[in-house]
Amino acid sequence: MMPTDARIQELLHWRLRQAEAEAPLAPSAAHLLALARPWWEALPERFQALVDRLRQIQVAYAHAQADPRDFRAGHPVPALIVRAEEELESAARLLYLEVRNGRLRLRFQLDAALEPAAQALDVTFIPESPMEAPFSAHAVLSLDQEYHLEGELPEGVARRWEGWKVDQRIPYRMILRPGESVG
Repeated sequence: MMPTDARIQELLHWRLRQAEAEAPLAPSAAHLLALARPWWEALPERFQALVDRLRQIQVAYAHAQADPRDFRAGHPVPALIVRAEEELESAARLLYLEVRNGRLRLRFQLDAALEPAAQALDVTFIPESPMEAPFSAHAVLSLDQEYHLEGELPEGVARRWEGWKVDQRIPYRMILRPGESVG
């Protein structure tokens, strides 16, 4: 005997009630808002301590390079790599920088070798001017040990960054934290 449409409908309603009973509770709006906040707002004391340390990093901005044929050595940007077990001072060598239509495309290499290498980094750009807000983007490691980053810039930042070249000093520093690889 074939089940009737009413019987199938009853079975589907029963299964829906079962799934609803087994499902976890939905997160509260407050919890979702907390998850959406940038990490520096969620951990302001930790963030301030990292910014203070980052501002102390001195990077040589020499125009002469040890090997002038090394065309890949871009301008160094002070960077603080933050892992659970360590904080490592470094410089990020800019290899490519383009801002177009409010989108940043950036490639960089780290002077300090990460062992093991982080497959992805959350990059927080810290402006040298305390009047500007930080912003963040996600970078992914390539096979040639470069980090590639592409993302939207805040409107005011996009206007200031347009026209910057990879060999120019940018008034930002970076806090790098291991992130999840996307894709």
